[in-house]
Amino acid sequence: MTIAKRHRPSKRQLGQFITPASIVKRILDRVNLTSESRVLEPSFGDGEFVLPVLRLLLEKHTGGEVDRLAEALTRNLYGVELDGRLYRRCLRRIEAEFGPLPSSHNLVHKDFFRHEFPGEWRWGAAGLDDRLMFDLIIGNPPFGGTFDADIEDKLDREFGERCGCKIKKETYAFFIVKCVERLKRGGRLLFICSDTLLTIPTMRGLRTFLMNQGQVEIERLPEFSEETGYPMVILDFRRTGPSDEVVRDGEPISRTIIEMTANASWGMNGELSVAFSGPTIGNFMVGSSGMTIGKNKLFVRPIVNGVIEEPYDFEFFDEPITLEGELARARLGKLSSRQREQILRQERQGETRRCVRAVPRGFPKTIILPHPDYKPYNKSNAKIAYAPPDHMIYWRNNGEAVLTFKKSGKWYLRGVGGQPFFEREGLTWQLISNRLKMRYLPAGYILDSGAPCGFLRPGVPLEELFFILAWTLSPLCSYILKSVINHTMNIQSKDFERLPYPHWVCPESKQQAITRIRDLVEQARRGRTFSFKSPEVVDLGKLFSLGNAQL
Repeated sequence: MTIAKRHRPSKRQLGQFITPASIVKRILDRVNLTSESRVLEPSFGDGEFVLPVLRLLLEKHTGGEVDRLAEALTRNLYGVELDGRLYRRCLRRIEAEFGPLPSSHNLVHKDFFRHEFPGEWRWGAAGLDDRLMFDLIIGNPPFGGTFDADIEDKLDREFGERCGCKIKKETYAFFIVKCVERLKRGGRLLFICSDTLLTIPTMRGLRTFLMNQGQVEIERLPEFSEETGYPMVILDFRRTGPSDEVVRDGEPISRTIIEMTANASWGMNGELSVAFSGPTIGNFMVGSSGMTIGKNKLFVRPIVNGVIEEPYDFEFFDEPITLEGELARARLGKLSSRQREQILRQERQGETRRCVRAVPRGFPKTIILPHPDYKPYNKSNAKIAYAPPDHMIYWRNNGEAVLTFKKSGKWYLRGVGGQPFFEREGLTWQLISNRLKMRYLPAGYILDSGAPCGFLRPGVPLEELFFILAWTLSPLCSYILKSVINHTMNIQSKDFERLPYPHWVCPESKQQAITRIRDLVEQARRGRTFSFKSPEVVDLGKLFSLGNAQL
């Protein structure tokens, strides 16, 4: 969990997006409660689900209003809310509509991950268990929230793996896992979720878990609320045991088809099965992210008319190692006992760490390019086929100043992403984009985290790099990427590797594609700019048509 995430406003820290009443009704129209139903809302906010569920439950009981309310709140309805302000507001809303609360009830002000409702003792798969099991779990779990730092690692151990697959450490993912395992056999879970559940690779484990546990229906919501622009879905899940299909927007998708994709994508359809019946790009190329410097302005310079302006000199110095300093740099501000002992020993012995500082010059120095102290820096841009470098990075002595700066910084900066691929020939693209904007990357570049890259695996001929470049500029490739691999705006290196390799293209068309893309790259190097509407790019894309793909 990043430090920045922990300093967001409280509402975003908790991942709170209040559900509109119209969507609550739409979900509740699916349920059929009885006087014996046990219902859980694990993050009930100010009661958007709790109140209408309570109305339905009161209809199932007989007697006076006070007795019916007590029955519903002690036998049927359970809820947890972390935010004290919303918790109190919910209780006030219940009292305003139904009268005073009974002396005891099951709506608690707690962290859902720290609370269990006690139930009857029984034997389960893991031995004796007294957790209460539910017929229905309903609600809108927090999305993108921040876990309590004191239990974050414990939660990752408890919920971070199922079915041999990693469950992403995301609030709504862990909510789903815990809730599914609190459902009775045949029980139902109805959640509003981020649509990242559909395709993104990091949710593969959660999708696999759900398919192994029961029947899944997913309905995409055209809009959620003015409060958030995040696309949302309704997850309708029944705990019935492993299922052979997922129903998306009323359309059944075979699990066999889903599992043709490396990410077990719920965006898959049978018409694309031909594309996924062969190898992936990952068989030919390896994707990589680049380096996060932590403070680009110290080392990265824009190129203007063939020169850069250098505002700094760099000087190295030794800084004493102290426990206080190491705690400030550590993940979550924590160190193990063993680490503490080692650091204290280093502190007592007066050991130091090499650091670097940028010293402002009186006047910036003009650097004429090329220059041995600077390398092209692969900053993201939206051009395709090829783009000349527009930034340089200070890289004297193989990046000594940059790497020293990182090693002496926060824990999350110390790794050097993509370092084995620095200065290699490959492909690169814009990380945040509505389609794959691929371009040729000549040798010599230092890699930036904002522009992922792909590089040929050992032994793969160079012509495959150009064939894959041509394929990635086709409309079919972007369609598959955005509908099956990862429909979000974020295009990671692993998304690139998971794309199907165009094995269906005949040898003659493959050679045409290689020849044409080489010509496009050469024209771009001479100054021509291409777009996806350029005739040459349009004609290139036709070589990759599946014929039966719906674009």
